[in-house]
Amino acid sequence: EERPQGVPPGCPLDMFPRFALLALAMCRTASAHRPSGVHHSGAAYEWIGVFATNALSHTWSAQKVGGAYADPAMKLVLIETALPTEASMEKLQDLASDLMKGECPNRLAGYALRGTTAGVCYTLQFDAGLDDSLFTIDTTGVAGLVIAGEHGPTEFERDRHYLYDSSGTDIEPIAEGGDADHDISFGSHSFNMALLLSLFAGLATAVGGLVVYLPESLHGGREATLACALAASGGVMLYISFVDIFAEAQEAIEDAGYERGEAHSLTALSFFLGVALCVALDKLVHHLYHRAGVTILGTC
Repeated sequence: EERPQGVPPGCPLDMFPRFALLALAMCRTASAHRPSGVHHSGAAYEWIGVFATNALSHTWSAQKVGGAYADPAMKLVLIETALPTEASMEKLQDLASDLMKGECPNRLAGYALRGTTAGVCYTLQFDAGLDDSLFTIDTTGVAGLVIAGEHGPTEFERDRHYLYDSSGTDIEPIAEGGDADHDISFGSHSFNMALLLSLFAGLATAVGGLVVYLPESLHGGREATLACALAASGGVMLYISFVDIFAEAQEAIEDAGYERGEAHSLTALSFFLGVALCVALDKLVHHLYHRAGVTILGTC
């Protein structure tokens, strides 16, 4: 098999070219894989948001999409807060999860809801005979609301925003988040972005492979180009491991009941054990190659 200059024997030819574009896709995925705001693994809710409530009342809207509601009912938690900020939402996320796991009385469409500082949970029952099920939320004297939903509210949007004030103005969340263990709804921005990134990652092999066959005057030599692509992909892997995966692993350990310091120590220990395992496997493979009489001129 003819190999381009600089590609060591024993390494798959299609392994090298894709790294440059794949690394870019990985960077974008790391920053876009979750909604803005908090991620709370294992929460009872699928979505949580914090809103400023400047009007005396607001309306929670659920609409049929494609002729049916995404679900015939949905639990909704309302917690009043004096400071409608992302920090307030983060402090109240455990309370919201606990409330949703508890008793949530049924409320039919048209019922007036009211939150409290201690939080209250309702089970909204959507009217199958109506295209829109509306619930009034009394926000008299309330600066802000933290709202958590059993489902993402955009799953129930057809042509109207899920929350608007008494004047009909749409109210957007100051910050929002959700549990990544729940599925993303089709047609949502997050799903479309994930699909697009997957397409780019799949095309990376074919498009990146063209770099190997470009004239050397355009890329300064195949060996140098492939080496730089490998170095860039290695940097992306390390960046994601430390900045994204490391923090997420520590958060999951904290959710399992460990203190923050213990969780940090366990995460760091696991990370370096993984590094040691990779080094040991690399040494083992080289040892087996050596015993088989195979000379390794380069490594992947």
